[in-house]
Amino acid sequence: MQQPTSRSAAVRRALTPLVLALLAGVPLRADTLMTTDGRIIDGPPMERGEEGVTIHFEHGDVFVPEAMVHELFIDADLEALPKKERRKLEKELADRRAEIEEAQAHSTWGSRYHAKTKNFEWEYTLPEHMAEGLKVRFEAYYAYFAKLWRLKRNRREKPMLVNFYRDSKQYQRVAGAPPGALAYFKFVGRYDLNACYDRLDPVETEMVLYHELSHYVQKLIDEKFNMPHWPGEGVAEYYGGSLYDPETRKLRVGLIQDGRLAEVKSDISLDKYLSIREIVTKPAYTDYTWGWALVHFFKSDKKMSKAFDRYLLGLAREKGVHRVLGAFGLKTVEGEESLRFLLECLGLEESDLPELEKRFYAYIENDLKFESSHAKEKAATAAQRVGKRLRALRLFKEAEEAGGLSAMGCYNYARLLRYEDKGKAKQYLKRAIELDPLVATFYFDLGRLFEDDDEEESARLIGLAKELDPDVESWVIDIEFEGNEEDE
Repeated sequence: MQQPTSRSAAVRRALTPLVLALLAGVPLRADTLMTTDGRIIDGPPMERGEEGVTIHFEHGDVFVPEAMVHELFIDADLEALPKKERRKLEKELADRRAEIEEAQAHSTWGSRYHAKTKNFEWEYTLPEHMAEGLKVRFEAYYAYFAKLWRLKRNRREKPMLVNFYRDSKQYQRVAGAPPGALAYFKFVGRYDLNACYDRLDPVETEMVLYHELSHYVQKLIDEKFNMPHWPGEGVAEYYGGSLYDPETRKLRVGLIQDGRLAEVKSDISLDKYLSIREIVTKPAYTDYTWGWALVHFFKSDKKMSKAFDRYLLGLAREKGVHRVLGAFGLKTVEGEESLRFLLECLGLEESDLPELEKRFYAYIENDLKFESSHAKEKAATAAQRVGKRLRALRLFKEAEEAGGLSAMGCYNYARLLRYEDKGKAKQYLKRAIELDPLVATFYFDLGRLFEDDDEEESARLIGLAKELDPDVESWVIDIEFEGNEEDE
């Protein structure tokens, strides 16, 4: 996720090569590092080289690549520098320290930031340089649907509150969010959205936010109506596949959700096809996968897209649609009536469903293509999250063969491999550390794998993990699997 350029970052780019060369290799004292994703390391001595920063912890050195460095306050001896360069550097260091101190001052929920934009209220502990980019994205997303669906927010009510937490620990402690859920939308009482930033996958963070924002804008179609599971989740996944381009200031929608596509393709490879009737009439987890694919199919054709938009809005608005009273005292539409109205909007009869399904399956096969090498990794993580161990192992292996794993992919794969190949699990945890060297959990779990064969190395790694995060042990979650059945 691209962020606005900070003032101190602009100053740093203006520094002469001489100043940067003089800084390289200088021993540092009482230093503070802020990474591009908002993490702050304060206290251990650091050295800046041409390729990054080395942090000297008590239990070992950690190298942070330059690409991860947002701000670095260097408490170095500046007297050796020429006067002009020293003044420039002193100004840069003052800017860096001010930004880091500002972020630290608002890092707890009790000291959080409060802000307002045109259509949202905000409370957050993210550093400002990250929050500003998110505010722009939320407003662009809202504006897109206000125009597309002719939405009008009830001005008598307060705007939706966005609670944004700087990390998953704070998110789970304060918001009571379950592990693995990056965001959730609450529509009972005052609308609010709770979320945390996944620094290992900013694109996924952005798409998850758009999924939850979709539930909010769907709610604004008619606030007394509760969208059925289908098409609610299918639409949320379709528009969750969006990204904001800060250069053009436009939102790109309907992008491929690689993880969802991988799950659908996996079902097809096992000859498990879902019918359109099943998707539309039976609420299930598959609304996130097959439901997403069906929305993508409808939106791929101009005529069907217009018909689908009529269907989606008409569920809540059109006369002639039979609605029933559902949960929370809100009206909704049940499965068979939803299918009837969908066919009406498409200008089809039920006898046309087999032919429509042939076109749908052909669309999945021929038109939906993966956009990244991490598609199978995302599908593997989803399988792991619901306890499908063998499916997850297979998909992680396929993801590795398709182009490699991310830091979190390596970590999750290692957690599965420890049951059958501890040596291989160690290799993947070491690779995770290479890709992101500041995640305490990576070191902690690697240390646990060394407990039986190298107690000294185990103690060092666990000690290093606790230096990075004193509470790391409280946040290590072991997923237990019920046997090895392949739930395919």
